[in-house]
Amino acid sequence: MSNLFRTMINFISPINRAQNNYSVEEKMAMIQEYLTTNISMNQMTKKYHIGHSTIPKWMRIFGIPMPNEAPVQKNMIQDKNLKEKPVSIESLEARLKELQAELDREKLKNLALTTMIEVAEEELHIDIRKKAGAKQ
Repeated sequence: MSNLFRTMINFISPINRAQNNYSVEEKMAMIQEYLTTNISMNQMTKKYHIGHSTIPKWMRIFGIPMPNEAPVQKNMIQDKNLKEKPVSIESLEARLKELQAELDREKLKNLALTTMIEVAEEELHIDIRKKAGAKQ
C-alpha cells in the first residue's frame, strides 16, 4: 500500500477525524493516567485518538506541570494563587457560569445597541453605519 493511499485512509477515517468533546472529569482522568502510569504520550494519543499536544495543552490549562520539566516562565502576568492551589472542578464550573453570564449580558447589550442604531436610522433618517467600501 502506498504512503499516499495510507495517508488518504487515515485522513478519511472517522476515528482520526472525529472531534471528541471530553468533559473535565475525562480530561483529568486521562492526565492522571498519563502521570501515574508508565504509558508514553504516543501510546496515550493512540489509545484515546487524540492529538499529540492535547494532553500537554490540558495540563497547561489546569496548571499541572509536565513531568521532568521545570515550570514554564511566561511573559504575561499570572495569578500566583492559581499556581499554589489545585484547580477544582467546582471552581472551573463556577468560572464557566460567570463567563456564560457575562456573554449573555454582552449579547443583550449588543442587541440593545443594534436596535438603537436601527431606530435612529429609521426615525431620524441618519446614516450611522459605515458603508462598505467607504473611504476613510
